[in-house]
Amino acid sequence: MDNRKYAREAEAARALEIEEDARRLRDFPTFAEFSDEDLKRLVQAAHRTSTSGPWPLIREQTPSDSCYILLSGEVGVYVGQDRVALVGPGEVIGESALLRGKLRSATVTTTGRAEVLHVTRDDLNRLLDEIPALRAAMDATVARHAPGATAEPG
Repeated sequence: MDNRKYAREAEAARALEIEEDARRLRDFPTFAEFSDEDLKRLVQAAHRTSTSGPWPLIREQTPSDSCYILLSGEVGVYVGQDRVALVGPGEVIGESALLRGKLRSATVTTTGRAEVLHVTRDDLNRLLDEIPALRAAMDATVARHAPGATAEPG
């Protein structure tokens, strides 16, 4: 297979993945107000990761450099050794520390198979400026996860 054919096939596969993930986000209340184009832009900026078993996404008391959108599976939220929450698909994870520029306040670990969209700080800050619905969604998520905070870039 020549490199151009491989590149075209990889590009086509990525386009299909973006369409699929954007459709999946549409099903979650957090993303209900997004336009189709905004969902695609969000997914294009993210990196999809899959886990086959428990996997720590975030570790307590570490610097924040990204957030996650849970596409499937569940994650446990732990403060010390205590599980304080179990969250499912459609949740944004790790956004409050990232947006406030603080250390992570909890460890977040997948409980088994899961798919997540990984969004870096720089991409999130850019998307917050470009997609008004994202700022509203992040403000709502931060209010649920860290009352008193807002989605001001840090």
